[in-house]
Amino acid sequence: MATKTPASPRKKRGTRRSGKYVAKVDTSQARSNIEVLRMCLQELGWKECISGCAIDSDIYWHSAVFQEGNRNFGFSSARVNKFPEFDFYPKTWFLPEQNEQFQKYASSMHDEDRRRKRPLTTFIVKPSDGSQGEGIYLIRDPARYNATNRPHVVQKYIDRPLLIDGLKFDIRIYVLIFNLDPLEIFLYNEGLVRFATVNYQPPSATNLHQTFMHLTNYSLNKRSANYKHASDEDQINASKRKLTLVWSQLSQQFSSNEVERAKLLIEEMINKTILAILPELRIEYVSELPLTRKQNRCFQIIGFDIILTDQLKPILLEVNANPSLRIDFDHENEAGKFISQPSPIDEEIKKPLVLETLKFVMLRRNQLEPSIEIIASEDQNIVQNQVEEHNEAESKNADKIHKETQSKSMLKNATLMKKVEPNLTDTEEESQDSTEDTISEAVSVDKFINTIKSNKSVIQSPMSRILKATHTPIVTSVKSLKMIYPTTSPNKYENMLLLEKIAFIYIELVIRRGYKTMTNRQFRHFASISGVIDSSITIPSVDMLYAQIFYKWKSFVVKPSTTGLHFPAFIEALFLLAQRKYSSSGTLLSSVIELTESCVRQLNICVEV
Repeated sequence: MATKTPASPRKKRGTRRSGKYVAKVDTSQARSNIEVLRMCLQELGWKECISGCAIDSDIYWHSAVFQEGNRNFGFSSARVNKFPEFDFYPKTWFLPEQNEQFQKYASSMHDEDRRRKRPLTTFIVKPSDGSQGEGIYLIRDPARYNATNRPHVVQKYIDRPLLIDGLKFDIRIYVLIFNLDPLEIFLYNEGLVRFATVNYQPPSATNLHQTFMHLTNYSLNKRSANYKHASDEDQINASKRKLTLVWSQLSQQFSSNEVERAKLLIEEMINKTILAILPELRIEYVSELPLTRKQNRCFQIIGFDIILTDQLKPILLEVNANPSLRIDFDHENEAGKFISQPSPIDEEIKKPLVLETLKFVMLRRNQLEPSIEIIASEDQNIVQNQVEEHNEAESKNADKIHKETQSKSMLKNATLMKKVEPNLTDTEEESQDSTEDTISEAVSVDKFINTIKSNKSVIQSPMSRILKATHTPIVTSVKSLKMIYPTTSPNKYENMLLLEKIAFIYIELVIRRGYKTMTNRQFRHFASISGVIDSSITIPSVDMLYAQIFYKWKSFVVKPSTTGLHFPAFIEALFLLAQRKYSSSGTLLSSVIELTESCVRQLNICVEV
């Protein structure tokens, strides 16, 4: 995996100039980020590694995906500016899979529109793998959807946007996810506002094709004859403006309380959006950076694209995992050739973002590094002990089976050659001893629980352990980055943390033990640990449920790389078990909470967010 640390001796990091430590940043994967990143490194006096470092870097900066290049990162506590498998889109219709649901909704909405004698509802279609506004178009009739080999996302079009000088606009908000465990979210105090270049009119049959009116993407509107480049960062009529300038302009249309409320709603939107995907992010993160290796710590700058309605209500359009950090633009000269020119407004917004992020990353890294080393060493010892215990148990079990096998008759041995129906496990070893698993389930579960309880440090929040190990006050904010999560109101998002607890269960039962997905044996462990097994819910019925969920979710994956339950499939299985076990709880939510809390108590998991 890209971030696993090689098992080589620790190398000396960084360089020193006149006795002062100089941080090193690997920019070999920075791509379009390179100009602003290099500008910041020069200002900080840090060393840039252009083609990768022969010795360990402090920060690895990626502008693409986390695993790209299949690289190994040398030093364990270096920071990598990407989370593995990080991507997110708002809840909409995904075509072609949800085309039927989309058509039914559109038909229902259009019937309602006709009854109320209002314009038909409009939808916006976007390629799910697109960027820079490419392939986006508006439709009313679902039959106008242009089905291709590419998947698409369809959203209900916001037809009453807030306008400034008659123009539609959207806002790019920059957010730094600094940690996943515990979650730390920082909001950058500046943003980029992008304007359309043709005065807005509500969508109609005659203007659906006018992209310069309905779409605000810079990559599209820069081709418009009406596009206005900012000659300086404060130009109030430019097609790109600073967010602080636009807030000032909006304060002339709305009261200060209304503007501040919109800002708070944006903060809540950001927190809720990230919390919604946090469970799967953490699972991917732990999977890519297992306890058996010293861990790189990741951070990521993401972009939230938001539109304001005419009532100043923020609406999330999409989340960009790789927002553009370019500080130039392409200008067509008299010869018809495009040349790159500096963009003062992009530099004014993006340079401080990158600069303050780099400074903050190194500041926190230097504060926590000694404790990270201690914790990483402890974790490796714990995992090694678990491996040794597992190997010892397997060895004893193998000896027992061998002795029993020798005492069997040749006829009995011959039956072992018959084809056996697989028990939906990851490995052949698990399939071969599935019968013994069922017989000795109670013994193995008790041992499993005792092993977990004896290793409490494995299941504590890593950052919590680091914070306890250091006596240095931890910096939680810098000049232009405001921490918005955790909040001063710890119970504000409590209802959203149920899936977070389920993710911790999945991590401890599956990922921490070296698996990518949940096997049948592990699902039995979960059921037994949670106290689900009784006279009405037997181990065979649990196995049957596992098989049903496994084959259902397998049909969703074209080329499954592993066998077992992925996290979303495990959630469904947990919900069904909760319904069966706690049918008298009244609601599905209360049943799931009861089952989850039962498992958490048995595992003695310290769920901290």
